[in-house]
Amino acid sequence: MGAFTKLVPVWLLRALAGAALLALLLALVALVGGGGSSSLQDATVLLLINVVLVTGLQVFTGNSGIVSFGHLAFAGVGAYLAAILTLEPVLKAGYIDGLPTFLADAHLDLWPAIAVAVAFTVLVALVLSFALLRLDGGAAVIGTLALLLAANTVFSAASGITRGAGGLATIPRETTIGVALIGAIGAVVVARIFRESAVGLRLRASSGDALAAGSIGVDVRAARRWAWLLSAAICAVGGALLAHRQTVVAPSNFYLQPTFLLVAMLIVGGMRTVSGAVVGAAVVTAIQQGVLPLEDHALHLGPLDLDRLTGLTQVVLVLAILLAMAWRRRGLAGDHELDEALVRAVRDHRPRTPDPPSLRTPSEIPDV
Repeated sequence: MGAFTKLVPVWLLRALAGAALLALLLALVALVGGGGSSSLQDATVLLLINVVLVTGLQVFTGNSGIVSFGHLAFAGVGAYLAAILTLEPVLKAGYIDGLPTFLADAHLDLWPAIAVAVAFTVLVALVLSFALLRLDGGAAVIGTLALLLAANTVFSAASGITRGAGGLATIPRETTIGVALIGAIGAVVVARIFRESAVGLRLRASSGDALAAGSIGVDVRAARRWAWLLSAAICAVGGALLAHRQTVVAPSNFYLQPTFLLVAMLIVGGMRTVSGAVVGAAVVTAIQQGVLPLEDHALHLGPLDLDRLTGLTQVVLVLAILLAMAWRRRGLAGDHELDEALVRAVRDHRPRTPDPPSLRTPSEIPDV
């Protein structure tokens, strides 16, 4: 055992065990969803894609403590590039007139296209990191929001590549439940390994007080940059999977409302753990899929007469966030991963061996 732990560090074994537990739960969800109706299958795929996206956000926000509103910009870059690479060249020649020659002639399968999209997205994130990661606190939050606004402008204005607000259509529908499950499990494994790694540990330590962490030798900016690049890569995968499920992408898919949903998932589930990201994605997706059909219904309740319950989903999500913050301020999962919580529960319920008589206090010795 000692030789094995030298080859495979204990922290890595712990990370892989925790990721395996989450992967098992995701596989069970996929199995149940795959055997249901078409609407249930669509909801299952959406859940798995949301797990990828919110896990990508958790890698940066949950470990650094900086809430990012700009990570869907990376999802948009991954979605558009992967979609363009998987489109038939004949289709691209017919209705996308601003593509460079190498993109217009390219035609890749899904996973190679995602790999190229991830590499390009990481390059974009690296360039942006030199400006955005210089910021701290509220300035960093505003900076990420500015990134989201700028990305939306680029997606809308670059109509020769993205087709603007009209959206890029005819994307092949290749994101099945199995493909989405692979993406979700991969995101969870990578996120959990990063969290338990030395870089992740240093970054989590700096989230409370970056100045104090820097004073003892932690390179906070370097740790943040690793988390930033890794989270951008995971979000790019999520964006590509989303594009190949919807078969059409538009700038609105990566703007304010989806960002609000993503942040809500992280708050409800708990931003400090990967398990929290998965739980938050499940809860918010369930609310979204359950409440959204009710918006087409009318409500006649005394003086309250509504022909359509527009915005009901947002109202319920806001209430869910408020309840989560009031009941569990750190989210439903709290500060501990699911496997850590299980280990703690087993320890707490394990019967204790009575102390030997010699260690008992006089008040504890029964009368004879």
